[in-house]
Amino acid sequence: MIKLFDQIKKLYPEFDEEKSNKKLLFEKAFGKIEYDDSFMRMTAHRLLESAKEFLINKNLQRNSLLKETILLEELSLRELNNLMMKSINDLNKKFEKQTVKDAESYLAKYRLEYFKNEVKALDTKMITYKDTLDKDLMIEQKSLNTFFFISSLKFFQYFLNQKDFVVNAEGYPDFINNILDHLKLHSHYLNDPVLKVYYNLVLMLITKENEYFFELKKMLYENKDDIGYNEKYNLIALLRNFAQLKFIEGKEEFKTYMIDFLKFSIEQNILAPSPQSKFINEIRIMNIVWAGIQLKEPDRVEEFLKNFGDRIEPDKKQYVTAYGKACIEFERENFSKALENLANSGPIKNVIYKAAIKQLTLMIYYELKWFIPAAELSDAFAHFIRTDKLLPEMYITKCSLFINFYNRLLKLNDSNVKNIYELSELISELNSTSQSWLINKAQELKPK
Repeated sequence: MIKLFDQIKKLYPEFDEEKSNKKLLFEKAFGKIEYDDSFMRMTAHRLLESAKEFLINKNLQRNSLLKETILLEELSLRELNNLMMKSINDLNKKFEKQTVKDAESYLAKYRLEYFKNEVKALDTKMITYKDTLDKDLMIEQKSLNTFFFISSLKFFQYFLNQKDFVVNAEGYPDFINNILDHLKLHSHYLNDPVLKVYYNLVLMLITKENEYFFELKKMLYENKDDIGYNEKYNLIALLRNFAQLKFIEGKEEFKTYMIDFLKFSIEQNILAPSPQSKFINEIRIMNIVWAGIQLKEPDRVEEFLKNFGDRIEPDKKQYVTAYGKACIEFERENFSKALENLANSGPIKNVIYKAAIKQLTLMIYYELKWFIPAAELSDAFAHFIRTDKLLPEMYITKCSLFINFYNRLLKLNDSNVKNIYELSELISELNSTSQSWLINKAQELKPK
């Protein structure tokens, strides 16, 4: 296994397909002996199993509280109660020192309280009706509850966000209203900052009320150490999505919030799902590009793509970069150059990028006054929107709205005499949307 691993690690990080050929690896690892496929497969299998064990150990090293509760279980099985109580006290001190207490922290706290109470239960003293319930039993229960509340609300906010932006799903998960009602009645649970974040996120996504948005925005910008990286990443994503919904509804001030969240994520380097993640999600990159263009700062977008280009997944880098560069050139009014960048997109794996590139191409065609190919491309785009099965419902609505207004704009351009009534009606309808480019183009058609 060690000989095989020594050869494999030389191929990191590209893992070139030709050099990864198993016969070539066999020869380099084991010398000029006859190739044995079953031996090679067995060695590779053993190496894979060892790698899994290694990853489990790496996880336990990062999650020391969980690791030590596993030790408590082993000490309990061996009835080493004195050593177990000492370990419990040491572990409890570590828990108290933790700045961020997430769901896993409370699961560890529950387990240590469970084993502490297990030792106490061995005491043969009789309990009578005069005795009060042990405080430690209540701590055990509360720790388990907090673990359950954080884990459940974390799932609820994910589900509700997906429901709004990605899928059509009826109903809600089990217990959602029961948990919210319980926390409202027993608000002392909300003294935990992580639980408070997910509680407010769920209420924001259910009610669509601005008060929860502003409460969460305040918690994010305070940037305290009592909520972790993952909570801040989720906050940025969901607050930006909420602001986008409000912006689409015509609340212009929410555009600034969308941009501010993305600027905050760059400044604080909260760009990937976890601190260990090498790559940034391509939709997050699209949002940052969009924000920079909205701010009329193509130079800043260019700098971002340059600085963070190595954090785009290799198989997505070509179309992500092409779209970003095209947006920059479009903002600089280099429309032909923007079109050249889009032509270099290569195979596009993400359906939202496919739609965004088609929409940007339509805008370029209009700026170049290529109205006939623009009309043909608009029809093709409309067909794509109608037939694609992967586009989120909200994005379909947004693209359909763009196509509708774009086609009306084309017809007005095609007319020798501008119909002032139709133009006024178009501008009036556009003013209630977030389609800023279309509004500007319609305004340009107004007679001087």
